[in-house]
Amino acid sequence: MNNLKLILDGIIQGDKNGGPTELAKILSCSLISCKKFDKNDLIDRYYHWWQSDAFDTGPTFMMVFQKFSEGHSIEDSVMMVNKKLKGATAGCGPVHRIAPLAAFSHIKTENLVQHAKEESKITHQHPDAGNCSAIMVLLCRYLLEGASWNYAKELISQNDEIKDTWRGIQNASLNRGGYVLDVMHSAIKFLDDQKSLKDALTFAGPSNYCPVIVGIIENIRSNYANKK
Repeated sequence: MNNLKLILDGIIQGDKNGGPTELAKILSCSLISCKKFDKNDLIDRYYHWWQSDAFDTGPTFMMVFQKFSEGHSIEDSVMMVNKKLKGATAGCGPVHRIAPLAAFSHIKTENLVQHAKEESKITHQHPDAGNCSAIMVLLCRYLLEGASWNYAKELISQNDEIKDTWRGIQNASLNRGGYVLDVMHSAIKFLDDQKSLKDALTFAGPSNYCPVIVGIIENIRSNYANKK
């Protein structure tokens, strides 16, 4: 199965509100069109969606592009929103939309962390958002390459750029909130325990944070894990 379709199908299965699916599609279109990660192209595409029919983007995304529409640079917009929110910009939006990056094999694995952090900072200043986004895309890439779930996690735990955040995820809480460490912790708990996506959806409720991650990873894992 085409790796990008595998990821997008997984997002659709876990996303019951729609925003993550649309943002992941926008990222996919940018990667296909540019044949690389192009932050400026992606900003333009996100902004066009924000101007037209954007929905379920999360408040941080909306606030940043409101500032951007007023003539501020994206960097200044992100900093202003981060200040207004008193640093509370560690939401799960970037993690929800980043997975398609893993499907583009011509983008080297060693560059995924940098690109994920750059993509996250289009909207979210807090480093936890970028680091968790990097963890998400690497988990997806390793699984697409045929790694087992446990080996993919082991590789993450040994990566000097993100291993501290990985430890933070292990020590975070199982809950329905949108703080990205908790979202990742909750999703990984369902995946480790072999719980179904349906179980994750029931747990998450209307906000539907962790099931997006569960849907993506479970769809990849069921097709690729342990095949090498």
